[in-house]
Amino acid sequence: MSEPSNAEIASGGAPPAPGTLNQLFFDAVKRYDKPDALQYKSGGVFKPISHREVLERVRNVARGLRLSGVQPGDRVAILSENRPEWAIADYACLTAGLTDVPLYPTLPADQIAYILRDSGAVAVFVSNAEQAAKVASVRSEVPALRSVICFSTRWSS
Repeated sequence: MSEPSNAEIASGGAPPAPGTLNQLFFDAVKRYDKPDALQYKSGGVFKPISHREVLERVRNVARGLRLSGVQPGDRVAILSENRPEWAIADYACLTAGLTDVPLYPTLPADQIAYILRDSGAVAVFVSNAEQAAKVASVRSEVPALRSVICFSTRWSS
């Protein structure tokens, strides 16, 4: 594979070769290895998260999902605002062979219950206590759901 030209870099780069999302993720980590692959806001200041840290977190979350009994082919929901943990959970699901089910954080509890039930999600990532409370209020309506995983507040804005 040849290196991109300056014009390609200035415009965001050449389109990647067709491949899986996993390949694109691992290739980006290897190729760019940026100190600020993602950013989060803390105390009004944006702070970087390196490709290496993102990769380590993706591997740890994927491993945790597998150790909790989630199997390839299972569905795992993500109920969160846009934040680094969302992307990490997404790539962890993909690298573990899972199907993620994104849920808008503004959905009311009854719609969340319907989507969780219809998808057969066995686990759900939630961003905060408010989202966890929505899931808790309908948990009895979602028989396949075994785990609710709350993101750390470390990267909250």
